[in-house]
Amino acid sequence: MIFTKRRTITGLAIAFVLGLIAVGIFLIGEQQRTRIVDQGSPTQAIVISDHNDEFDHWYTVRYTAQGQARTANLRYPWVIDKIPVGQALTVHVDPDHPERIATADGYSTPIWTSAPGWFAILAVFAAFISVVGRLTSSRKRLPENG
Repeated sequence: MIFTKRRTITGLAIAFVLGLIAVGIFLIGEQQRTRIVDQGSPTQAIVISDHNDEFDHWYTVRYTAQGQARTANLRYPWVIDKIPVGQALTVHVDPDHPERIATADGYSTPIWTSAPGWFAILAVFAAFISVVGRLTSSRKRLPENG
Protein backbone atom coordinates (compact mmCIF):
# COMPACT_ATOMS: atom_id res chain seq x y z
CA MET A 1 0.00 0.00 0.00
CA ILE A 2 1.39 3.39 -0.96
CA PHE A 3 0.99 5.94 1.79
CA THR A 4 0.16 9.24 0.20
CA LYS A 5 0.24 12.51 2.06
CA ARG A 6 -3.56 12.29 2.37
CA ARG A 7 -3.44 8.81 3.93
CA THR A 8 -0.74 9.92 6.35
CA ILE A 9 -2.72 12.97 7.44
CA THR A 10 -5.86 10.85 7.79
CA GLY A 11 -3.98 8.33 9.95
CA LEU A 12 -2.54 11.07 12.14
CA ALA A 13 -6.00 12.65 12.46
CA ILE A 14 -7.39 9.29 13.60
CA ALA A 15 -4.55 9.03 16.13
CA PHE A 16 -5.33 12.54 17.38
CA VAL A 17 -9.05 11.75 17.79
CA LEU A 18 -8.25 8.51 19.65
CA GLY A 19 -5.94 10.49 21.92
CA LEU A 20 -8.69 13.04 22.59
CA ILE A 21 -11.12 10.23 23.42
CA ALA A 22 -8.57 8.76 25.88
CA VAL A 23 -8.09 12.14 27.56
CA GLY A 24 -11.85 12.81 27.66
CA ILE A 25 -12.72 9.45 29.22
CA PHE A 26 -9.88 9.85 31.72
CA LEU A 27 -10.96 13.36 32.76
CA ILE A 28 -14.62 12.36 33.16
CA GLY A 29 -13.63 9.30 35.19
CA GLU A 30 -11.19 11.31 37.28
CA GLN A 31 -13.86 13.91 38.01
CA GLN A 32 -16.27 11.20 39.16
CA ARG A 33 -13.56 9.47 41.22
CA THR A 34 -12.54 12.74 42.89
CA ARG A 35 -16.18 13.53 43.72
CA ILE A 36 -16.60 10.11 45.36
CA VAL A 37 -13.39 10.53 47.38
CA ASP A 38 -14.35 14.06 48.46
CA GLN A 39 -18.01 13.38 49.30
CA GLY A 40 -18.04 9.66 50.06
CA SER A 41 -17.57 7.96 53.38
CA PRO A 42 -14.29 6.08 53.87
CA THR A 43 -14.42 2.41 54.77
CA GLN A 44 -12.10 -0.58 54.72
CA ALA A 45 -12.20 -2.98 51.80
CA ILE A 46 -10.39 -6.29 51.48
CA VAL A 47 -9.02 -7.51 48.15
CA ILE A 48 -10.66 -10.90 47.64
CA SER A 49 -9.48 -11.69 44.09
CA ASP A 50 -7.10 -10.55 41.38
CA HIS A 51 -8.38 -10.81 37.79
CA ASN A 52 -5.89 -10.56 34.98
CA ASP A 53 -6.94 -11.50 31.47
CA GLU A 54 -5.18 -10.47 28.29
CA PHE A 55 -7.25 -7.29 27.86
CA ASP A 56 -7.96 -6.03 31.37
CA HIS A 57 -6.76 -6.27 34.97
CA TRP A 58 -8.91 -5.56 38.01
CA TYR A 59 -9.40 -6.46 41.66
CA THR A 60 -12.56 -7.58 43.40
CA VAL A 61 -12.91 -6.11 46.88
CA ARG A 62 -15.36 -6.72 49.73
CA TYR A 63 -16.58 -3.79 51.83
CA THR A 64 -19.54 -2.71 53.95
CA ALA A 65 -21.72 0.25 52.97
CA GLN A 66 -25.03 1.36 54.43
CA GLY A 67 -25.04 -1.69 56.69
CA GLN A 68 -24.71 -4.21 53.82
CA ALA A 69 -21.77 -6.36 52.80
CA ARG A 70 -20.92 -5.63 49.17
CA THR A 71 -18.37 -6.50 46.51
CA ALA A 72 -17.07 -4.36 43.67
CA ASN A 73 -14.43 -4.49 40.94
CA LEU A 74 -11.69 -1.85 41.16
CA ARG A 75 -9.92 -0.78 37.97
CA TYR A 76 -7.22 1.76 37.13
CA PRO A 77 -6.88 3.86 33.94
CA TRP A 78 -3.27 2.97 33.14
CA VAL A 79 -0.87 0.26 34.28
CA ILE A 80 -2.15 -1.34 37.45
CA ASP A 81 -0.05 -1.95 40.57
CA LYS A 82 0.14 -5.42 42.09
CA ILE A 83 -2.07 -5.62 45.19
CA PRO A 84 -1.96 -8.91 47.11
CA VAL A 85 -5.20 -10.76 47.82
CA GLY A 86 -6.16 -10.16 51.45
CA GLN A 87 -4.74 -6.63 51.61
CA ALA A 88 -6.93 -3.97 53.21
CA LEU A 89 -7.59 -0.77 51.26
CA THR A 90 -9.33 2.43 52.23
CA VAL A 91 -12.15 3.04 49.76
CA HIS A 92 -14.66 5.85 49.61
CA VAL A 93 -18.28 4.93 49.01
CA ASP A 94 -20.49 7.10 46.80
CA PRO A 95 -23.33 8.27 49.10
CA ASP A 96 -25.90 8.14 46.28
CA HIS A 97 -24.74 4.86 44.73
CA PRO A 98 -23.07 2.61 47.33
CA GLU A 99 -22.07 0.15 44.58
CA ARG A 100 -19.59 2.80 43.34
CA ILE A 101 -16.34 3.10 45.24
CA ALA A 102 -13.03 4.85 44.64
CA THR A 103 -9.63 5.13 46.26
CA ALA A 104 -7.58 8.27 46.79
CA ASP A 105 -4.82 6.86 44.56
CA GLY A 106 -6.89 6.39 41.40
CA TYR A 107 -8.78 3.11 41.53
CA SER A 108 -12.54 3.15 40.93
CA THR A 109 -15.44 0.90 39.99
CA PRO A 110 -16.76 1.93 36.54
CA ILE A 111 -15.95 -0.70 33.92
CA TRP A 112 -14.72 2.01 31.54
CA THR A 113 -12.04 3.14 34.03
CA SER A 114 -9.36 1.24 32.09
CA ALA A 115 -10.55 2.52 28.66
CA PRO A 116 -8.16 5.54 28.46
CA GLY A 117 -5.16 3.22 28.39
CA TRP A 118 -6.60 1.25 25.47
CA PHE A 119 -7.48 4.37 23.49
CA ALA A 120 -3.98 5.75 24.11
CA ILE A 121 -2.43 2.52 22.81
CA LEU A 122 -4.63 2.69 19.69
CA ALA A 123 -3.66 6.34 19.16
CA VAL A 124 0.06 5.56 19.35
CA PHE A 125 -0.42 2.57 17.03
CA ALA A 126 -2.31 4.66 14.45
CA ALA A 127 0.36 7.38 14.54
CA PHE A 128 3.14 4.79 14.23
CA ILE A 129 1.51 3.06 11.23
CA SER A 130 0.92 6.41 9.52
CA VAL A 131 4.46 7.69 9.96
CA VAL A 132 6.22 4.39 9.19
CA GLY A 133 3.97 3.82 6.18
CA ARG A 134 4.76 7.28 4.85
CA LEU A 135 8.51 6.88 5.39
CA THR A 136 8.55 3.44 3.78
CA SER A 137 6.57 4.69 0.77
CA SER A 138 8.90 7.69 0.39
CA ARG A 139 11.99 5.47 0.38
CA LYS A 140 10.53 3.15 -2.25
CA ARG A 141 9.98 6.09 -4.62
CA LEU A 142 13.53 7.48 -4.37
CA PRO A 143 15.64 6.74 -7.50
CA GLU A 144 18.69 4.59 -6.95
CA ASN A 145 22.09 6.10 -7.70
CA GLY A 146 24.47 4.00 -9.56
